[in-house]
Amino acid sequence: MADTLKQLYKGTLGTGSTTLYTVPLATTAIIKEIVLANKTATDVATTITFDGISIIPGKKVPANDSLVIELHSIIPASAIIAGLAGVATSIDVYVSGIEVA
Repeated sequence: MADTLKQLYKGTLGTGSTTLYTVPLATTAIIKEIVLANKTATDVATTITFDGISIIPGKKVPANDSLVIELHSIIPASAIIAGLAGVATSIDVYVSGIEVA
């Protein structure tokens, strides 16, 4: 099995739940870190889910600040990481981890 360190997602969240990453077939992913950066002058609630289960449910990211979440979460092939923010284009997100194939 090959382990590959990867940037799994980088982008900006919208107000509707959007797929950030789907684990490839015949692969397991280990999510190591999620960084949420609020680019606005107002606190913004953010939700991140792993395969429909809330991992970060409505967590407020302070105005003009970042939140770093360190994880060791294992998710199986075809599982989906999704996210949304309370205010469109306010939260940048970066997800990193390891793919094990």
